[in-house]
Amino acid sequence: MAFCRVVFPLLVLSVISCYASKVPVFMWGESIKSSVKANPLTTYTSEEFSAAVEQVVLPGTLTLVFIEPRLSVEDLSQKNSNGETSFPYLHDNIDDAVYLPNVKNALKALNRTAGASAVHIYVTEESPDVLGLSKLDDGNFIFIHLNDAREGESREEMLRRHDDFMHATMGDLPDELTAVGIYTANYPSWTIPASKSRPRRAVEENSAKSRMYTTDGLRMLAKAVKVVSDTVVLTIGAFTDVLYPDEEVFALVDFSYRCAQHISFSSRNETKTYTVDFEDLKVQPFFETNTTQEFGDSFNCVGFFSAPIWAGLFVVFILLSITFYGIMMMMDIRTMDRFDDPKGKTITINAAE
Repeated sequence: MAFCRVVFPLLVLSVISCYASKVPVFMWGESIKSSVKANPLTTYTSEEFSAAVEQVVLPGTLTLVFIEPRLSVEDLSQKNSNGETSFPYLHDNIDDAVYLPNVKNALKALNRTAGASAVHIYVTEESPDVLGLSKLDDGNFIFIHLNDAREGESREEMLRRHDDFMHATMGDLPDELTAVGIYTANYPSWTIPASKSRPRRAVEENSAKSRMYTTDGLRMLAKAVKVVSDTVVLTIGAFTDVLYPDEEVFALVDFSYRCAQHISFSSRNETKTYTVDFEDLKVQPFFETNTTQEFGDSFNCVGFFSAPIWAGLFVVFILLSITFYGIMMMMDIRTMDRFDDPKGKTITINAAE
C-alpha cells in the first residue's frame, strides 16, 4: 500500500509533464536589460521563465502579452516564396529582444507572475480593435488573445496581420509609458506524433482461421504445376478454395511473366474472401524440354509497336528524308560554263602542270 502511494503521484507527475505544452516566447521593449540568451537546445521550465520575466519586466512597466492559439519556432523562421517573413516588426526589434524558443507552460508562468493585475482581452473577427489600452495603469499585465482567424485566409497571412496588429498596438501607446511586449501561444502548431507499439505475445483464440505470410525476395520452385484455367488453388489445413486473378496472367513460350507490379488472386466466396497478393511478381513455367532453369527474357505485355518504337521510327524517317533531300541537291549541281567558247580550242589541264 505504501508502495502504491509513492508510485501513483510519480505516475501523475510524469503524465502531466508529457502533456505540458512547449511554445516559443518573444519579449521586446526599449527597457529590456536581461542576461538571458536564446538557446535552442534548452527547455525552460515555468520557474526559469518566471525568473526571466522578472528580469525583463521592471516595476512600473506595462506588459502586453499577445497570445496566439498555436505557435511554433517554425512559424517565426519560415518565409514565403518571395523570401519575406511573416514578422517584419519582430525582426526589426530583434536587437532589443529576448527570444526563448522552448518554454514549458509559458502562459501559466505569466499568469502567476501577473497575479491580480492581469487583464484579459479577446480579439475576435467581429471586434478586432483593442480599446482602452491608454487608460490602463502602469504595472498591469494585459493578455491579448488573438482569436480572429478569418475564413479563406492562409496561416502566413494571419501571422502577418497579427504582426501588423502588434506594431500598431505598441505604437499607439503614450510615449511616457514604458511598455514591454511578449508574444507567445497556448499550444505549439507543429507537433510530431510519437508512434508507440507493443507486440502481442498472447495467442489469439482464432489464430488458426486467419494467417498472413509476408516474404521479401521469395523464389518458389514447384515440382509439378496443375493448370486449371488460370486459377490458383489455396489450401489451408483441411480448407481448399480456388482463387481467381484480377487480371489475366500469361506469357510467351520461353518468356517470363513480368507485366504488373501488383497481382491479386481472390476468391469468389460470398461468406469469406481470401486474397493472395504478389508484389513484383516474375513467374515462368519450365517444361521437361528445358535444359536451363534460369528465367528467360521478361514479357512486359507491351506490343511490338509501342510509343517509343513509333517515336524511333518517326525520327529515322525524318533523318532518311533529310539525307535523300541532300543527295538530290548534290546531284542537281551544275558547272558554270557560260564563259567558255564553244567554237574555240578546248581548254585542257595536264596533271604535270
